[in-house]
Amino acid sequence: MSKLQTTRLASLLALIGLAVSIGLTANAANDDGTSFAEKPRTEAVKKYSHWMSRLPDCVTLSELSLPGTHDSCALRDGFSFGFAKCQTWHLAGQLRAGIRFIDIRCRHVNDQLLIYHGIIDQHMTFAEVRDVCRIFLQEHPSECIVMSVKEESTAANTTRSFAEAFAEATKNDGNLWYMPREIPELGSVRQRIVLIDRVGTIGGIRWDDLERQDEYDAPLERKTQLIRSHFEQATKADKRRWFINFCSGTVPKALVTPKQYAAISNQAALEFLAELGDERSVRIGTVVMDFPGEDIIERIVKLNFHSAQVN
Repeated sequence: MSKLQTTRLASLLALIGLAVSIGLTANAANDDGTSFAEKPRTEAVKKYSHWMSRLPDCVTLSELSLPGTHDSCALRDGFSFGFAKCQTWHLAGQLRAGIRFIDIRCRHVNDQLLIYHGIIDQHMTFAEVRDVCRIFLQEHPSECIVMSVKEESTAANTTRSFAEAFAEATKNDGNLWYMPREIPELGSVRQRIVLIDRVGTIGGIRWDDLERQDEYDAPLERKTQLIRSHFEQATKADKRRWFINFCSGTVPKALVTPKQYAAISNQAALEFLAELGDERSVRIGTVVMDFPGEDIIERIVKLNFHSAQVN
């Protein structure tokens, strides 16, 4: 066998192993920390589509524990062999299941903002994302959505800046957006989208002003330690500081996809939340996940209330 044939065979075997491990992970994963179903369970939607209605107007967003998704619209894998897909629930389903932080990645192409994960086109536009959010908020006026916007990949065939394209895309949205730099009280942003600026030029709350844990390529053993440490800091810190804790990640060199990673990291987060119990409200900040399950979303939401208040 030639060296070229040997190399090709090794590559083929690696891909077969990756495909098998992805299937095993999907079948074996807990249905509490992760979900690989196409949509959330009906009972979760009924219970948590309007959970912010039970919160007072005077609470600031940094005081809350918010469930969120990483690369919220990355439902298409393309040719990435499992490394581009981060969610199975469509954005509307995520919001109805209680997700209140979404991570939107836009590539600037032909002066339009298109949703990408890396170089993988997700076949969705920023305008469509905005419309999904607007419809949800019209149907659930007690809620707000926190949206992080980041420029993805490289711009192509553009005649204006990303910031100019974003301003054009949002100019007719009326009062839909909250774009000041200050962290707002919930009462002032119900039925609105709170913008977090990861571009640096589009307005909204500055990404660098937030307390973040996002070591997305950390080995899983280290990642679980980082998740727990960030939670512990958030429970003790001044509630004016907004903590963002990413459970998501991938280790391409070890052939660990986002799906495989989430099966471990989400479970580690869920175990920490279980240790906190249900008897008192605790602030852990915003928890950003790939493939979140209904049970971990419920655990995060419940931390905003005493157990007797959750129904």
